[in-house]
Amino acid sequence: MTRCAFIGVLLLAASDARAAPDGGVSPPCTPAPGATDEPELSRLEVELRRSPGDPLLLFEQAIARAMLCDRERTLDRLSAVARSWGGLDPGNFRGFRFLWGDPVFEELVRDIRARNPPVLSSEPAYVLGPGIFPEGMAFDARTGRVYAGSTQRIVWTDRSGISHDLVPRAAGGLGFPAGMKVDTAREQLCVASAESFGPGRNLPGAVTGILCFALDDGRHLRMLRLPEGRQGFLNDLTIDPASGTLYATNTSTGAVMRATLRDTRLRELLPDGAVPGANGTALDSTGRVLFVAGDEGITRVDLRTEKATRLRRKGPIVDGSIDGLYFWKNALVAIQNGVHPGRVVRFQVDRELRTLERAEILEAYAPWMDSPTTGAIDGDSLLYLSNTQLRKLDGTARPGSGEPVPVQVRRILLRADRPAR
Repeated sequence: MTRCAFIGVLLLAASDARAAPDGGVSPPCTPAPGATDEPELSRLEVELRRSPGDPLLLFEQAIARAMLCDRERTLDRLSAVARSWGGLDPGNFRGFRFLWGDPVFEELVRDIRARNPPVLSSEPAYVLGPGIFPEGMAFDARTGRVYAGSTQRIVWTDRSGISHDLVPRAAGGLGFPAGMKVDTAREQLCVASAESFGPGRNLPGAVTGILCFALDDGRHLRMLRLPEGRQGFLNDLTIDPASGTLYATNTSTGAVMRATLRDTRLRELLPDGAVPGANGTALDSTGRVLFVAGDEGITRVDLRTEKATRLRRKGPIVDGSIDGLYFWKNALVAIQNGVHPGRVVRFQVDRELRTLERAEILEAYAPWMDSPTTGAIDGDSLLYLSNTQLRKLDGTARPGSGEPVPVQVRRILLRADRPAR
């Protein structure tokens, strides 16, 4: 989940709904607790003077106005987003839920989608059984198994299409599973667990921490909690295959944590606020550089010096609001949501791994997409969760979105000769 997701939750009203002009239902808008024009709007104004017309900053201005229930200024900023070059799409962003059905808002969304046609390049790979709402997934190339988390359980499937429980409900303190990775060398699956999946949605017996389970039978092997006195939402993780060192993001505080095989708790790598909205993570092929996705861009961490710097952008590139992030042959492959209903983007990185040189949309507006979140690299392919349907789980899906369907894991070839349709 990105910061956009958390801001959206703040804007949801728990009481009466009103009829929307398109016949759907949208809630009345209540200003978010503590919402104010300052200091966020002031910061964004400064940033926009440095980067005029940046679509992501314009989008964040609209979020800040929406938190105040300021319809006119929210629509004004979204109109600027629509005129920009980023192809950002606020149509499904729950922070603008009070505008769903508003004729001006819906026309803006139609205009954006008319100017950004679908890009279709994936093929079906795996199917997870009904009743699964996964945020995170992992892949084991040795067995061909895909692992996915649903509320307080972890399942796996293979080419057979049959789903199996690896971790039964709430075992080992498992809460809402977010990011997860297979640690092949140590025969385990490590998962970021949260005590809840939104305000008022606490899970009994759940803990916030990194939990590791045996791949063969789901035995609970390890728990890594945050340091004493620290709180937050652990979102994504990655594991150095050589050393076993684990890196995890705390999205709600913007910190990056780590733990070696000897540690019994997570330790701080980057402090709170270092990467606002810290989410997806990826290691380069040498294990010396960690990439961390944030609200407004991707941060590069030199693990030898622990120095963190934002990746530079060469040209019109939007690298914020990324959920899943993966390194493949000097490129970063990302699943971008929040500021878009969901698209898969490849960013080509320079040899020094300091600059994003260009961006290519690999998949967008596909009919099988419904809240895509994370994935995994399989050789020269990306496997990704194309329809997690998480908004049907938490009740924030747009009216008319239909009943839940089986979750698809789809495959996108990353080679230059990949087919496009």
